[in-house]
Amino acid sequence: MNQQQSAKLNKLIAEIDDLIRKRVTSSSPEFKAWKTSVQRLLIQAFGEKSFEVEEFRKTSFSLSIYTFGTPESDFANACKRGLEQSRAVLATYLDDEAVELPAEASVVVHSNRVFIVHGHDGGLREAVARLLDKQGIEPIILMEQPNQGRTIIEKFEDYSDVGTAICLFTADDNVESVGGTKKVRARQNVVLETGFFIGKLGRKRVIILSNSDIEMPSDLSGVLYTSNDNWKFEVLKELKTMGYSIDLNKIFS
Repeated sequence: MNQQQSAKLNKLIAEIDDLIRKRVTSSSPEFKAWKTSVQRLLIQAFGEKSFEVEEFRKTSFSLSIYTFGTPESDFANACKRGLEQSRAVLATYLDDEAVELPAEASVVVHSNRVFIVHGHDGGLREAVARLLDKQGIEPIILMEQPNQGRTIIEKFEDYSDVGTAICLFTADDNVESVGGTKKVRARQNVVLETGFFIGKLGRKRVIILSNSDIEMPSDLSGVLYTSNDNWKFEVLKELKTMGYSIDLNKIFS
């Protein structure tokens, strides 16, 4: 597989997360287009009768047994399993040395979606979402996404395929320590989900935005504070360093 083919395969592998997020089935037009592109590329790289092509053709993306009453979610889950299997196999065909990024692409945005981790402060959540919308970045707010029969954890995992997370530590819970000291903290789900994204994306791709009076976990650093009048500029500057296309003038539009 030459450099150009490796780059194309790498792009097709990257599209798998988006297909899974959209809950496609084997009959979805987007999935069919992706499958055709992969098969065409493998034929070009390895030949019509090659092992690689035959292995891909044998991959199942649908249910082997179903009835008229089988729910759509079962077909989506079957397609998801096939896509995940394909991702693992296709990655083995990549020659790491063949995929070289130009110097100007040293900062790569993995996705144009940004997950907003939030508590009870709906005003701040919407302000961040509008800030992203103006830059052409898609904000992902979990409660706005369809459940499709999934548990909260399953739904969270399905929508966590983002390039960045913005985590909002707001005054949601009043707590009192054993010694009687009263403190204000963010909701526990915010702390948990922030830790998840730091583990998945890396600390440099997680932006933490906090009220100034919030008690923060001791191992979190680089927090941006909403009490700073320039917090919107600071958030956008962070996104710009991550590779997003940012126009600061759009703050006032």
